[in-house]
Amino acid sequence: MRPSLTVKNPGRRFLGCVNYKKNNGCNFFVWVDPPTCERGLEYAKIMQAKKEELERGIQKLEKENDALFVKITESIEINVKLAGQTGPRKTTNRLTNMTTLVVVVIVVFVVCVLVSSVKHTHGNKPLYLV
Repeated sequence: MRPSLTVKNPGRRFLGCVNYKKNNGCNFFVWVDPPTCERGLEYAKIMQAKKEELERGIQKLEKENDALFVKITESIEINVKLAGQTGPRKTTNRLTNMTTLVVVVIVVFVVCVLVSSVKHTHGNKPLYLV
């Protein structure tokens, strides 16, 4: 038994041959669940659009995170070079540790925002639409 992943029959369970659409497969196919009502189909379209919007938001945040990581890495390299020119090794370690801490804080913040938005949007329920 598998769920349908189409917009026309979202989550509707069915039994069917694993090779149903292939040349050597049999034609066995039967719905287990009744057809989805019109309101359910409308809601499925809304949820699919929201899912796609959230995925685009995640991609945007990942790009921003990558750009910030590059900037921080460049900043670390500059700080290490400057510390090597002007001060002892201890200063370089301190700057590297501080920059690493900043990177970790930014990554944790981005993850928290993503988790919060997903939980807020879906009410802590899993989303089965694809």
